[in-house]
Amino acid sequence: MISGQGVVDRAINLVSCLLDVGMWALNIIAQKGLIFGNLKIMLSSGETINCNVPGTLIPQDINDIVEIHSDAYFILVVEKEAIFQKLLEEDIPNKLTRPFIMITGKGFPDLNTQLFLRKLWIIMSIPVFILVDADPHGINIMLNYRFGSVANAHVSHHLAVPKARWLGLFPSEITTFNVKNQAMSSNEQKMVEKLLKTPYMEDNPGIVEELKILKQNNLKAGLEGLIKTDLFLSQKYLPYKFLHQKFI
Repeated sequence: MISGQGVVDRAINLVSCLLDVGMWALNIIAQKGLIFGNLKIMLSSGETINCNVPGTLIPQDINDIVEIHSDAYFILVVEKEAIFQKLLEEDIPNKLTRPFIMITGKGFPDLNTQLFLRKLWIIMSIPVFILVDADPHGINIMLNYRFGSVANAHVSHHLAVPKARWLGLFPSEITTFNVKNQAMSSNEQKMVEKLLKTPYMEDNPGIVEELKILKQNNLKAGLEGLIKTDLFLSQKYLPYKFLHQKFI
């Protein structure tokens, strides 16, 4: 008998690899991602999903989407649900000058969130920006959105958004913005070394530089450290990043 979610996930992934199909083709896919923004999604069933309601779940079967309507100029992907909700509390849609769509995979994204993000990116042809913690796990999540994961390498072309840009939090910004930080663990240090050795780093010197700063300073920080005042994220940090095009 198979026990443990990790064992089950590995077994399913093995079947997916052997058949050379994504898990969504096996009807085995989780649904946890959230979306918010001026976006209407029409499904083949005739149902319309209005995404201007906080906490809207990303549709479970992406293939059921037949139409998408939005006036958004870009997509903002947020690593954590807590930061996603914080930005909504700060009324972020009315703080930035142009309408946008905000998505969170609640940490490491499920396949459904990745499929949906890629579908939006292809159909709408708008920029995608990713906001994650300045630590190895956050950076790995950003890389997963951009290039796909090793575990799902056989279907990365269905999941990755290679032109997505890393908006922050950068390791180099920990001192710039005086963000609360702490030392990395030995496992996190090893993870940085592993990330530096991934094949696509050769074409991404900006990411390499930030990983080297993370390694050298041995300091990590979460997005929560940017919440210096109630509105710092929405009124200071994000407008500054977009205005000065501080993304990689």
